[in-house]
Amino acid sequence: MKNFITLLFILSIFISLHAEVIQVEIPPMQVDTLVAYARFEDPEIEESSALIKSRNFTDLYWTLNDSGDEARIFPFNSQGEAYYPEWDNKRSEIRIPDAVNIDWESLAIDNQGNIIIGALGNNANQRRDLALYVIKEPVPTLANKTRVLKTIPFYYPDQNSFPPEKINFDCEAQFAAQDNYYLLSKHRSDRNTKLYRFDNLEPHQENELTLLAEFEIDGAVTAADASADGTMLAVLTYNNVWVFVAQNGDDFFNGEIYYKNISAKQCEGICFDGDTLMISNEQKELFRLPIDHLSKIK
Repeated sequence: MKNFITLLFILSIFISLHAEVIQVEIPPMQVDTLVAYARFEDPEIEESSALIKSRNFTDLYWTLNDSGDEARIFPFNSQGEAYYPEWDNKRSEIRIPDAVNIDWESLAIDNQGNIIIGALGNNANQRRDLALYVIKEPVPTLANKTRVLKTIPFYYPDQNSFPPEKINFDCEAQFAAQDNYYLLSKHRSDRNTKLYRFDNLEPHQENELTLLAEFEIDGAVTAADASADGTMLAVLTYNNVWVFVAQNGDDFFNGEIYYKNISAKQCEGICFDGDTLMISNEQKELFRLPIDHLSKIK
């Protein structure tokens, strides 16, 4: 009996790490070439690689540069204009001296007033130092630096070799929903993405992610954001935008699904902004895409 229970336990782990890929049929549709309505004002924002809207302050957004930059994030308003501290009108960034920028790729924001910075970049799938940095959202007119509240190391439960045979453990997309943190993987060996959840947030140990689902996303995921109530998930790839509406908890891929083909250069940031999605690209441009412009495909 003991051996049978052990076998069932091993089988349940195998099934959880080899979930069936969820697929939907995408009808033919034209590509929507987005037109920028604004640009980032701050010249220090060279390659925007993330985008979030504050849930604490009106007309405040954040971004960060692609890999190779200092440990800093940038505040701006909806028109791309920088916020500066009251004593300095030249440097808008918020520096984080006790963090290390090793391929930062993403930002998320939760309902507790925290910004989550993702040290997620993993192009070669060989990193063993993946982590989230959690900070309290600063007031950009009153501060030019802040500190890390918590560093959360993590690893993928289904990665067993470094590098693996399939290069599917890069990540540029994270989001917070209903008091949980999540990641969406960026694949190079297929057209899928995997949804992972943080069920542990311990700062002094490696936290194993929980694999929830795999979805054929038809591209490489570069950003994601959840609505404030956690029921809607927006996902960005280089050539399309998806919105998933969860029917139960965080079962996003089995609810209603909306889709749009887009062209907007190298887009790597997306966030909800009322009934609109704000999108940014590495060329310093900002776009708006009304959610009702997406087509319902499920």
